[in-house]
Amino acid sequence: MKAGEKLLLVAVVVVFSIATVLAGEETSKEHKSRKQDSLEIKVVPWGPTQADVEVAKARVLRDSSLQNELRGVKYRLMAFEFLENSDTDKSKPTMPPSRFRVIFYDYTNDQVVVAEGDFKGKETIKVYRDSFEVGTNEDELNAAFDIVSKSPEFASAAGQLEFYEPMPPTTYINGERLVNVGVRNLRTGENEIVSVSFKNDKVVRYQEKAPPTSKAGPEGCGISSAGQGSTGRGLAGQYQLTVNDQNGSPLWEMLIIRPSSSSGAGSEGSGIEIRNVKYKGKMVLKRGHAPILNVQYVNNACGPFRDWQYAEGYFQIPNSGVNFPNGPDGGIAILPPGTIATTAVETRNDLGNFRGVAIYRQDVGYGEEVVLVTEMNAGWYRYIMEWRFAPNGTIRPRYGFASVTNSCVCRPRTHHVYWRFDFDIVQPNNKIFQVERGRKFMKQILTEAAIFRQYQLNRSFLIQNANGDEAYIITPGLNDGSVADRFGNLTDTFGAGDFWLLRFKGTADSPFELDDPNTSAAANLAPWVDGESLDNQDIVVWYGAHQYRVDDTSFSERSNVISGVHVIGPTIRPVRW
Repeated sequence: MKAGEKLLLVAVVVVFSIATVLAGEETSKEHKSRKQDSLEIKVVPWGPTQADVEVAKARVLRDSSLQNELRGVKYRLMAFEFLENSDTDKSKPTMPPSRFRVIFYDYTNDQVVVAEGDFKGKETIKVYRDSFEVGTNEDELNAAFDIVSKSPEFASAAGQLEFYEPMPPTTYINGERLVNVGVRNLRTGENEIVSVSFKNDKVVRYQEKAPPTSKAGPEGCGISSAGQGSTGRGLAGQYQLTVNDQNGSPLWEMLIIRPSSSSGAGSEGSGIEIRNVKYKGKMVLKRGHAPILNVQYVNNACGPFRDWQYAEGYFQIPNSGVNFPNGPDGGIAILPPGTIATTAVETRNDLGNFRGVAIYRQDVGYGEEVVLVTEMNAGWYRYIMEWRFAPNGTIRPRYGFASVTNSCVCRPRTHHVYWRFDFDIVQPNNKIFQVERGRKFMKQILTEAAIFRQYQLNRSFLIQNANGDEAYIITPGLNDGSVADRFGNLTDTFGAGDFWLLRFKGTADSPFELDDPNTSAAANLAPWVDGESLDNQDIVVWYGAHQYRVDDTSFSERSNVISGVHVIGPTIRPVRW
């Protein structure tokens, strides 16, 4: 092709009509509904194993520099994190992490102690102190439950008490980190949230029966807690997924990372993380995940809270016929054809038999989709995250919400989830266009921007290969809400935004904007919108969705109470491929 002809082709692509783009949205389901032969799912473990993790922990605990740092203090191992390799070339495949860090909490001095090393054991362990929120884990919570049960305040009611994980998970008083515990007397109905001081082995009680941003009263909403606990940070669980079509050709290829090992701020995670996502051999996403999750109550009746997405809870998979590529505790399960996984959202039951990521096939009118699903716990909240991949290239990220019994969720609130889509359409350099009903041609977005949704305009964004005509369009879900009114005026300052269109910053494995400067529970992505070019650049789209809900079970017919529908999430589909 001559240079002039190539330029003309690109120009034609740019002015691709809105009617043609939106027509694909309206007719796609008809094409998807045709009967498909069953897809073949292959999963191969990738990166360090759990045995490697345990060896690394043992090496750290034996290290003399760590022992010297922790000598004479009360401490606990809180988390294990995989350290990414800092490759600047995003066109290369993601490499398995070769280094790690182990996070301890020093209760005596209220400081974080970090130990870093490499899996091969060639580096000297580096130990240093730091100050950041470490979150909680199952071991710490069980120890806190034990202190409360044996305390003078509650020992007399032994056998009558039910302990639960409340929100917030921790409270700070005079610089001391206290771990919060919900205490419910099953005989009297009394309910209280207390804090545990590991420094002093004592229980702290509150005049209002709960810390300032929480509530504990006789009333309770939500489903009954199964009390099965959740995972901590840093279980091995990375897998290479290949989905082959009926002819044996690769349809979808991607790296799956379980929530416990997901990237993001250390105390937050980002749910099921997908990387190097290819459709029919071409790259679509370098990375997709949800690094920010928060909730704000009306009139701040509770919270607001910044939640976390690494604590995997139990959900239900079939009792037989399941393929566990790395064993039942390996964090991944491939379900037999004709079966699905169910979570607290569908069943209103908190009990389960599996933690991690379940993979199954399901046709709900889009062809046989491959579904990745997990359930995560954050205090009394239950968060369900899905990725759905259709045969025609459509990707449907979904988020569902539930809660176990507590006093706060009787009150109205809005949950906000923020997905981060690092688009690499065929290659890292892309262009992005705004698509709207009533506009004849697409409008190229040339610089970074924060843009609100406009449902009356069906406002969407098309990301195109800068050197070709391949493109994907991201369209808001009808239930995803907006932080602005129909005139474009911001009405929810806590929710902050709907779309952030950014130029990628950082390295392939450590994006700078992945950890927003969260000085509060609200998302804070505004600092990254600083006027950089989006023309022929590496483009990242942050997508915020907002769900208003109340968990009053007496109104079970309401659509904003737990239902079988994963209520929020956009649709990402190919326009030209």
